[in-house]
Amino acid sequence: MSDNSEFAFATDLSHLRVGARVARRRKDNLGTVVEMTGYLKVKWDDGKTSYYRPGSGYNIRFKPPS
Repeated sequence: MSDNSEFAFATDLSHLRVGARVARRRKDNLGTVVEMTGYLKVKWDDGKTSYYRPGSGYNIRFKPPS
């Protein structure tokens, strides 16, 4: 399992960019943002893909910029 404790809950995705690493909110699963064209597309390390619409509840956490 991955330790995603350093990831914060996502409420605003405006700072995310393609290539950013994200984590599922309730699981130890990491992924990468692969597309941001009207929606957010995340490719998870386990091979699954998720799509998030703007303004919808985001089931992801992000690693804040350092």
